[in-house]
Amino acid sequence: MGEVIEFPNGTACGAPLLDDTALTPAEIKRLEAIRDNVEALLNMVAGIRCDPEAVAYASARFGLMRMYHLHGRAATMGFANRCIETAEIAKDLDRG
Repeated sequence: MGEVIEFPNGTACGAPLLDDTALTPAEIKRLEAIRDNVEALLNMVAGIRCDPEAVAYASARFGLMRMYHLHGRAATMGFANRCIETAEIAKDLDRG
């Protein structure tokens, strides 16, 4: 689906991350599994509720607000921008 993006000066579960901290392959696999499972659940709810737009808004709101509290405005906005850029690239690749 995508790659794990690290926030070098953010926090995870209240623990600060060190600048030189790298994710282990096991941590990357765990984070990818969480991401894939959450996406599958959101797709399921969007199908059951027949309202993918409402599910998208609700999940985006939850994610962005939580990320803001964990990492601050700059990191959250950067993440959101990278997500949009990735969607634009995928759209362009589909056209090409």
